[in-house]
Amino acid sequence: MLTITHSLRDSKSIKKKGQQYVMMYIKSPNWSKPLRPTHNNIMFFKRADTAEKKSQNKKSKQLLDAVYKEYQEKYKGAEYSDAQTGTITLKKQITKMSELKADKSESTMSGYHNLYVAMEKFCKAKGHNFNMDINRVNIQFIDQWRLWLTTGSNYAQSTAYKYFTLFSTTLKQAKSYGLLFYNPFTENKIEFPKNETKEVVYLTPDEVSMMIQTPTKYEQIKNAFLFMCYVGIRQGDCCRLTWADLPEINGVVKMNVRTQKAKTDIYFKIRKQAMKYLPKRMGNDDSVFPSLKFGKEQNQKLREWAYKSGVKKHIVPHTARHSFAFYMLSENNTPLYTVSKLMGHTNARTTEERYGHLSNENIELAMEKAFGS
Repeated sequence: MLTITHSLRDSKSIKKKGQQYVMMYIKSPNWSKPLRPTHNNIMFFKRADTAEKKSQNKKSKQLLDAVYKEYQEKYKGAEYSDAQTGTITLKKQITKMSELKADKSESTMSGYHNLYVAMEKFCKAKGHNFNMDINRVNIQFIDQWRLWLTTGSNYAQSTAYKYFTLFSTTLKQAKSYGLLFYNPFTENKIEFPKNETKEVVYLTPDEVSMMIQTPTKYEQIKNAFLFMCYVGIRQGDCCRLTWADLPEINGVVKMNVRTQKAKTDIYFKIRKQAMKYLPKRMGNDDSVFPSLKFGKEQNQKLREWAYKSGVKKHIVPHTARHSFAFYMLSENNTPLYTVSKLMGHTNARTTEERYGHLSNENIELAMEKAFGS
């Protein structure tokens, strides 16, 4: 059970001689040690022998009562005892998520590890027991979590959004396993933190042509970047690409890749424009672009080549993927769902959120094709 008491300590200040300040004592059986916050702004006279001193003591008593209520509200989660046998704790469920996502990308694994660290800090700051039964998580807990991520921590806007979203997935997973009986995220209209809107930098077909026509001594970087512009795969998948991922069937080369990040399958014919940037075919286990990697040094070489060609945009390897999306959506009016499949997104919503503003689908033309004029 949570215990909140206070004691009065003599002030050592000459100006406040004869007065005492407040030291709180807050203890929970779930903490390794109690908290002892000091309130030097709440002062009591040891001998209130004048009307003025009595008045100050009365005001200080009102302040002290308010402080008690504040701490009771702030640390009410600390009264929860450890979970009973047979249930799962909040801490254990987040740990479990890291295990369940072991087959996902490194960034996904890292995300759940960082969620663990953030949740541990949050529980400590707000007096919640990290080892509490996950069924103790309610709408109030989630509201506190959102406010702490956005205003009570130093996390960037995009990071706060990511951790909040990962926690939502954590509860959803627990519910699907029968470990959580009530998921506040699905039973309530939860307000998510605002996600940082990042500008999507892409190259137009003319800018790609400018780079094609500009020679560079970084031939492999050039070929890999242009190949990605025409097939839309991520830089990580391009670096890991082997010839087995590009099978030749009846004289036609196919893209047959399982993406490392989303674990989705991409399968389509590679067009002639993209084929120009592939090296000589080797064995199935050989890399298409041997020893290719994109780091700080390679990214700088990429930008040097772009600048030399007349492209002044700040580009990175992922710009090739954005350029593919732009070309498909804005230049060719390709439906978002089709682009989603080509890019290996797990659902079309991801494509819409990132590239929906680029879409140039002709609604009237689509209606005419379906139903006539």
